[in-house]
Amino acid sequence: MKVAVLGSTGLVGKNVIKLLARLDQVVRVYCPVRTVPGTEGAPDLAALGIVQGSSKLDFEAVDFSAVGSAESESALKIRAGFLGCDAVICCLGTTIKQAGSKAEQERVDTRLPLSLAAIAKKVGVKNFLCVSAQGADTHSPFFYNRLKGMLEDGLTMMNFETLTLVRPSLLLGKHKDKRFGEELMQKLFGKRPELLPSFFRPVHAETVAAHLVTSLLRPPKDHICASDGVKGKRIIYNRVLSKTKVDELF
Repeated sequence: MKVAVLGSTGLVGKNVIKLLARLDQVVRVYCPVRTVPGTEGAPDLAALGIVQGSSKLDFEAVDFSAVGSAESESALKIRAGFLGCDAVICCLGTTIKQAGSKAEQERVDTRLPLSLAAIAKKVGVKNFLCVSAQGADTHSPFFYNRLKGMLEDGLTMMNFETLTLVRPSLLLGKHKDKRFGEELMQKLFGKRPELLPSFFRPVHAETVAAHLVTSLLRPPKDHICASDGVKGKRIIYNRVLSKTKVDELF
């Protein structure tokens, strides 16, 4: 099995590639990144916690800002990297503080993943898996949730053979950037998450990654999504994530 991972050095992404590197079923993991791990300005693989099976990982530096142009060098690189892949796992995302503006956050959280998904669809990738967010809805009063709702709707319309959407609440783990809300929840409830209702309870990034990889190994080909009746589409809600014991997934 060959898999591409977008956002592979982020909080969820690095846990995804750590799991993929250990799986015998996976022979190659293509990871387009802004900066290749181990080069200046990027963490090395050891810092990402990846040692065993890391030879499977194929990192390639690309300019994501140029992906919108189908004939750009970066778009052509990604197209070549996606060729032969059985699935693409998307863990891209940012905060408005990190992005600097709503327009830039929209580019990273919605337009960029959809552009990359379109490339994947065009080269024949059958399975797409993506980290969304609890409350994703194009009609949400919250800007971030509207972005994720638009992302989900766009991916659904692309008609991949299977589509897995994971909707976590706040993520527990060490971010590269400081995120006040998630840091506060981690301090308050990191050791006692059961004090919060399951639909809102913070979840560990490892749990999100484990569900993505589990859905990769057992794609929802015959699953009918309860929310819209789309065959092959699976939504994994935070109430499921919050009750998951990772060891029981594999």
